Amino acid sequence: MDKLPAIHLPKIEFNREFSFSEADFERIRKLIYKEAGIALNPSKKDMVYGRLVRRIRELKLASFAAYVDLLESYTGKREFEQFVNALTTNLTFFFREEHHFPLLAEQLKQRVAAGERELTIWCAAASTGEEPYSLAIAALEAFPMGARPTISILATDLDTHVLEIGRKGVYSADKVARLPAGHASKYFDKLPDGSFQAKPVLRSLITFQRLNLVDTTWAVRSSFDAVFCRNVMIYFDRETQFSVLKKFVPLLKPDGLLFVGHSENFFFASDYFRLRGKTVYELTKRPA
Repeated sequence: MDKLPAIHLPKIEFNREFSFSEADFERIRKLIYKEAGIALNPSKKDMVYGRLVRRIRELKLASFAAYVDLLESYTGKREFEQFVNALTTNLTFFFREEHHFPLLAEQLKQRVAAGERELTIWCAAASTGEEPYSLAIAALEAFPMGARPTISILATDLDTHVLEIGRKGVYSADKVARLPAGHASKYFDKLPDGSFQAKPVLRSLITFQRLNLVDTTWAVRSSFDAVFCRNVMIYFDRETQFSVLKKFVPLLKPDGLLFVGHSENFFFASDYFRLRGKTVYELTKRPA
């Protein structure tokens, strides 16, 4: 995690409100890699400027160099959370990569048929909550009302701001419109301002909690029937991806499934996971 190779950016500067040098970007790149495992490449320099310039204005600082000085100081610990939140990508919507949800439903039904009465799911990159609420709906839809097992969903993310949105479960009408037919009225209440809030039956299934996937240890103790970690490890280098995947292994039940993003491929971790279906992995079965 500490061995981030140096990169050299073209020394091209545009007219900006604040100076943003190659050295400033390199310092920011190292900080976000160490804290969140995010490996920024040179093409992200303008994105970094756009996301952090608001913090510099709000703090009334003179430059990006002054901002990084603050982050690296003892008094900058409070600002570090805002820094990480600003650089975290949170693109999501209800039932994204919809092919995963029938597979999840089948997995949960098989677990119950095998005698399980408590089902546990971890959404390891929860963002603003659309994914864990989609998981909750899929789990409820998998079972008749009188035959539902206990369902628990842990929803974690690094960004504290998006976690708070998820806890409230309030979404605009255009976002709720992405739900399958009939699900909006069944699982959401319309609010006076035209937005929609997840019904208590959904919110009661989900626990939102901050967790950094690149931390050495995780405050997670459950064994999960399914783990969803989608479209987050694309921002990690291979060493970090491998470290995270290894930590998933003891947290999955022996027949548990790991669901990943459409552009993620973990063939290099075949000692731990093997492909079960389209972007779905199971634990590698080793000989006794």
